[in-house]
Amino acid sequence: MEINKQYILQRMEEKNWSQADLARAMEVTPATVSRILRGIRGPGKEVVAGLLKAFPDAEMNELFFLDRLSPNDDIKHKTDSKTEKTA
Repeated sequence: MEINKQYILQRMEEKNWSQADLARAMEVTPATVSRILRGIRGPGKEVVAGLLKAFPDAEMNELFFLDRLSPNDDIKHKTDSKTEKTA
């Protein structure tokens, strides 16, 4: 899963938010927001929860590209574990 950076930047612009404003709304550090927007940090649980808190009217598929799972996504690991148990 990847963040939809363009959507988040668009919403920040609509709200006239800086990265620091987004960090406050997400209840994370400004450094975390910077890493997210630069693609250095993926959307872990803290980021997912924070973005949903910052943009409560947004849908998951607007904030994230759900079809783009990375090896670090919990969802993929859970799916792999179930597959291994049934094999």
